[in-house]
Amino acid sequence: MPFISSLWSVPFMGIVLSMSFLPLLCPKFWEKYAFSVPLFWSAAYLFSVGCFFGVAEILPAVVEPLLADYIPFMALIFALYVVSGGIFVDFPGRRGPFFNTAFLFFGSVIAGWIGTTGATALLIRPFLRANSGRKYTVHLPVFFIFLVANAGGAATPLGDPPLFMGFLKGIDFFWFIRHLYLFLTCTVLLLCALFFAIDFLLFRREAAVVSVPDENKSVEFEGKINLILTAAILAAVMFCNFDGEFSLCGGKFSRSSLTRSAFLLIIALISMKITPTGIREKNMFSSEPIKEVAQLFAGIFITVTPIISILHQGSNGTFGGLFDWMAPGGEFLAERCFWVSGLLSSVLDNAPTFLIFFHMTAGDPGVLMTTKSHILTAFSLSTVFMGALTYIGNAPNLIVKSVSLQYGAKVPSFLGYMVWSAAVMLPILTLISRFL
Repeated sequence: MPFISSLWSVPFMGIVLSMSFLPLLCPKFWEKYAFSVPLFWSAAYLFSVGCFFGVAEILPAVVEPLLADYIPFMALIFALYVVSGGIFVDFPGRRGPFFNTAFLFFGSVIAGWIGTTGATALLIRPFLRANSGRKYTVHLPVFFIFLVANAGGAATPLGDPPLFMGFLKGIDFFWFIRHLYLFLTCTVLLLCALFFAIDFLLFRREAAVVSVPDENKSVEFEGKINLILTAAILAAVMFCNFDGEFSLCGGKFSRSSLTRSAFLLIIALISMKITPTGIREKNMFSSEPIKEVAQLFAGIFITVTPIISILHQGSNGTFGGLFDWMAPGGEFLAERCFWVSGLLSSVLDNAPTFLIFFHMTAGDPGVLMTTKSHILTAFSLSTVFMGALTYIGNAPNLIVKSVSLQYGAKVPSFLGYMVWSAAVMLPILTLISRFL
């Protein structure tokens, strides 16, 4: 479909702005109708497609984005969430700054291999349980979001959805760790050092030890079978990669992508079948967070299609002014790509943002991995790291917030969290942008 006018971006921007402001301006409405909002904007978009291009184009407008991007995206998120939810970890007694810092560092490392969603679902509960009884808790979920739910995902395509979308588009699996490891390592170490300083000071200020370690209690670890299933997810993503396409509704789709998605769903079903119910009950496992993600991103992936189509037109398209600003003289500037893609990621989930910049800057994985590797590095880092700037910047952020409230930990408001992220993350991001 020949999308030309920027008005086609209205449904997509409607979802983004609704996510950003309705929870603040109309909290009761958002709580009651949150799932209906992306459905409304998707319906408005599809209705417009039917009016301008014919009713026959509505089905392809749904099938193409869902089969090409949404189903692979959700299959990975769902599998990691379900499998990690079948692992219960608990530590005896109350822990302090050294334990907490080591825990967050470990979490950021494994997030790159089991996903920020998987690591968040696996580790946020034991992290909160290990700090039960603490007087000062606001910084705990905040730094967990910074490190485990976002920054740690920059290691591999398994780590965070935008890198996985890049892998699906043809970026080599190990390209990211080879080109991002220095930025990733420095960011994680800086955040861990800052967290330790804050946690150490607050820990010392707490007047009394509310909970005392039980010397006879050992670390609990249940659901070990799900570690094997986590390895199976890794294998499915890495090795289910073969040539072949099939046609449907006028579009061509990768056989390996859908085969991989099928394997991931099977792994999730196996986990649900063989994991004892008691383990998920201990974790207070719920399907609601993943349902929210699924419903929201169905709308995002459908309505982002015309924007990607327009961006393909480059400086000749409707967004030519933005294109020219980011690429004066036809050459993209890494620092400008870094900030624009990152700030966009902070107000919607980062996978669609990565897709937009993938198509805007080249649309060719071979070019992006070689002659434009600095550009790919810039928007890969930004879409992962800047998802930490707001609660809605990355799906695991909301999981952390929700679970923290269940465990009685204090969490910042929407704006309060942005104060934390601005104070902590923006100086680090500014430093990164200088070295791109």
